Amino acid sequence: MKKTTVKKITRGIFKDFAEAFKQSELYELYADHKDELLIGIRNNYLNLYYNCDSIAKIEYKKQDKEIVCVIDKYYLNGKHYSSTDKEKRDLIKQSEICKQYEVIKKHSNAKATTEKKAQSKLVLLNNENKDSNWFCIDVEYVKQFNSQNEKKAADFNGRFDIIALSKKKPHRVALIELKYGSSAIGGKSGIYKHVEDFSKFCEKGYFEGHLKQEIIEIVKSQKELGISVPFKSFEEFDILTPEFFFITLNNNAKKENASTPKQTMAGYLFNDMRWGCKKLTTKDSVEKMFGDITKKDNKFFATFLFSKATLENIGITDIIDGTYNERILPV
Repeated sequence: MKKTTVKKITRGIFKDFAEAFKQSELYELYADHKDELLIGIRNNYLNLYYNCDSIAKIEYKKQDKEIVCVIDKYYLNGKHYSSTDKEKRDLIKQSEICKQYEVIKKHSNAKATTEKKAQSKLVLLNNENKDSNWFCIDVEYVKQFNSQNEKKAADFNGRFDIIALSKKKPHRVALIELKYGSSAIGGKSGIYKHVEDFSKFCEKGYFEGHLKQEIIEIVKSQKELGISVPFKSFEEFDILTPEFFFITLNNNAKKENASTPKQTMAGYLFNDMRWGCKKLTTKDSVEKMFGDITKKDNKFFATFLFSKATLENIGITDIIDGTYNERILPV
């Protein structure tokens, strides 16, 4: 008889973990600060996010029936440690996180970029709006691996800033990259790198092979944790092929006659002077390597949303269908 291979799920938590968390001090902290905290579902652990900045890793020791937390000590003392410093992270009691919450926030506020703060605000505003067509189920998504060797061998290590699901069936999936102003459009983590990652994600079939099932596990775990998700149970066939979005906030020129972020982005995307572009990149453009991603007949295509709103006045309460100054749909 042929042996059946069971796919190991690398996203979600056990029920006893969820029950213990709902009885914990950390859950009370989350419940009291839902307007600024997010919970990320990981591989049998949780990340607690403030400013889309993971301020604590939360685990459950089944044998001891105990919630344990790991924190980067920067959030407690404001001291930056090297990535190899053994003192960088430490176990911390959940009661201490609650006690030091304002201190943790202070240090996160000092560290987090304006882009991360805007990302958090956009997600929270959307999820607080019952009339939004979408619900954001995750931030800072990275594919989970079963071992370090598996991670090293992987040919996709990209990340999505935000994953959102439409509230109505069949559920649309929005994989979102957020940009704030012009500063992060070029460089190693700029628009070219994100298109490269998104294209590889499609090419390697990671949605059907991984993410679709992970979405089901994320929502299931969120419901078990008592997070108010607007979904009933659903199966894989209820989830549509993902759509890709680039959202740009603070689409304003830094000074008179300078390029807007949209115009700067066009210089990296295209081989011609579209979107009012004033200067093309001197390196390989996205179009040269991956085709015109504004066209539906391209292997990979995306929707672009632009808003002039800055961190102080973001009023977008529907992350996809909300009020943007401009939206460019694939044609």
